[in-house]
Amino acid sequence: MEITSFVLGMLTIIAVLILVAIVAGLVKINQLTKRSDLLTQLSAAVEGDLRRAIENVYNDMSRENEEIRRNIEDINRDITRDITMVERTIMNRIDNEVEGIHKHEQEVETTLHHDIDETRRYIDSRIDKVVSSGALESSKRQING
Repeated sequence: MEITSFVLGMLTIIAVLILVAIVAGLVKINQLTKRSDLLTQLSAAVEGDLRRAIENVYNDMSRENEEIRRNIEDINRDITRDITMVERTIMNRIDNEVEGIHKHEQEVETTLHHDIDETRRYIDSRIDKVVSSGALESSKRQING
């Protein structure tokens, strides 16, 4: 009976050790399951936060892109307006200069015609003087009336 008691004692000890190992394994599995669930929830939360952050960055970039586009359009409009103003100013100055040149040209032409008329009168008076002194014969015909 001693052997039987020994074998039963040993089997009992082995059964208790196996039972302890099973319980320890179940506890470890339960802890790992809880950690896995926690990590899954944390991963879902991080994924949601990351999606929101990406969406915010995308929205910020879209707003900044739109603002840059508007700024470029404003600058382009300002440059076009400035160029138009400069062009008008230049054209006005050119027109004024052309008008001044025409005016000066008319004055020169008037002065030139006046000087030519004065010169002709002077030459005619000198010729008349020479003719009246008798040094030359007149080629003018006199109309007897």
